[in-house]
Amino acid sequence: MNVLDTEPYSYVLLDDDGEWILTFLLGGPVVRDVSVALTDDEVAAIQRGDRSAAALVETFRTDASTYDGRRVRPPVWPGRDSDDSDSNA
Repeated sequence: MNVLDTEPYSYVLLDDDGEWILTFLLGGPVVRDVSVALTDDEVAAIQRGDRSAAALVETFRTDASTYDGRRVRPPVWPGRDSDDSDSNA
């Protein structure tokens, strides 16, 4: 798992064996983390410099329907074993 981009206390963009995953924090009464598998179009836009991870985070925060069906559970963070079973999810 490689960290491609990060903004402390906001988001991290990861490459997990070719799958790009954007994990970000959602605020409100309770802060929670959300991981989204990016589409090929989103990955290509970031690679071309047409879109940034920060811009995607803002889109996702504004409208959760933009990542319907692409949410990764449990949320993915660097250094956290994805096979870890002590998640409450």
